[in-house]
Amino acid sequence: MDKSIKGISLVEALVALVIIGIGFVAILQVSAFTISSMDRSMEKNKLNFLSEMVMEDMIGNPTSLSSYNNFNETCNYNTKGGTNLHEKQKDKWRNKLAEKNYIQIKNSSGGSYKEKKRPCFNQDSKKTFTTDRSGRVNFKSNKERIKKYLGVVVK
Repeated sequence: MDKSIKGISLVEALVALVIIGIGFVAILQVSAFTISSMDRSMEKNKLNFLSEMVMEDMIGNPTSLSSYNNFNETCNYNTKGGTNLHEKQKDKWRNKLAEKNYIQIKNSSGGSYKEKKRPCFNQDSKKTFTTDRSGRVNFKSNKERIKKYLGVVVK
């Protein structure tokens, strides 16, 4: 073979492409992991904010603490309605859990909007428990395996 010809061979080019391809696959896997961990983090923050909201409502109305007992929601968020403060607050919790009017996406074909919300699974649960002086919130999201327990003594 003539040593004066400069350039790369076909095999060298294929080896370089394989190495670059492996690098791109690794980068895509890292970005997919990052996106899923950010999603889990946002879900944890949401559960924190919702549980703190429930606790603040209980602390704000200590005379009706027993009325907040046995709030148990899965995926069927139906507003019950009521005239009492604790019933209105429970409806507020249901609306927040149902993510009503959170994210609206405009359809590309027209001016209408559709709601974008995370799916709810039947194993997900949001519960409250109260005694005469304390309240507790248990939120579970089984798909993400996220649990949030928060308790407070109400004076």
